[in-house]
Amino acid sequence: MKVSAPGSIMITGEHAVVYGHPAIVAAIEQRIEIEVSPLPQRWLEIVSEIAEPATVDLDRIAVEGPYRFVLAAAARFAGRLSSGARLEIRSEIDPTLGLGSSAAVTVAALGAFARLSGAPTEGLHTDALAIVRQIQGRGSGADLAASLRGGMNAYRLGADMLTGAPPETARAWIDRLPLPPALGLRYAGYKTPTAEVLARIAGAMAGREAEFAALYDRMGACAAAAIAAAQAQDWTAFGAALTRYQGQMIKLGVSDGTLSRIIADAETTPGLLAAKISGSGLGDCVLALGARPEGFTPVAVAEEGLVIDD
Repeated sequence: MKVSAPGSIMITGEHAVVYGHPAIVAAIEQRIEIEVSPLPQRWLEIVSEIAEPATVDLDRIAVEGPYRFVLAAAARFAGRLSSGARLEIRSEIDPTLGLGSSAAVTVAALGAFARLSGAPTEGLHTDALAIVRQIQGRGSGADLAASLRGGMNAYRLGADMLTGAPPETARAWIDRLPLPPALGLRYAGYKTPTAEVLARIAGAMAGREAEFAALYDRMGACAAAAIAAAQAQDWTAFGAALTRYQGQMIKLGVSDGTLSRIIADAETTPGLLAAKISGSGLGDCVLALGARPEGFTPVAVAEEGLVIDD
């Protein structure tokens, strides 16, 4: 069996999405593939290029180490597995760029273990969100939605999914949108870990909660406008909404000097519809919509999400 899932990029809605505001996320045509072979013993053999091979007893799984997302997925289905498996993991995603590699491997692993155990693959987004929060402490799950569904999607957490482990019956709102015009990405050359960015924002928010809540409301309104424009395929309005969102990211304090220079240079490109941060900010990537500025790499949207080939 071969299972694969695509990486992803945030189009808009960063930060505000974790407070229940809408966002847009797109799957990208860079995938993680897991080739699965059955083993008679009740253990997992995991092989990949990112770490040394590992052998794990299915009945004593410790969710730790470089394969922790895969192991957490295995733990959710271990009781329903009649035997073990060898997993060979291959990735087209550069993990240093923050293109949803953790989400993609989580989704692919869940798909593999669900199929091995005979369980349905519906509801895997909720399982995946529980795993990400178990390991990272928090997360919106937007990247997981893109890896599962493919394409470009409007996304919003349910009120019962904002913090902690989501209820098993909880479902996020995921709505497929028309494919956008050409997209490009440019890496800033460095990345501040998302947890560190969030910690900085939390520090700035102390004593200014109402001010930040109003800012997140404005960010949510921008994202909602972008969703409406995408649904109407009004890409000029879509770009304008993304540009307004970038203005809110500046006010949030996550657009540093390097990102601002990249965006300013990109905005001199004829035919550009928008340029903004993609992701948590303070480094990572800048997204361009429309004409591709110099130094940006074209990005193809993956129309297929999770694929299981028996």
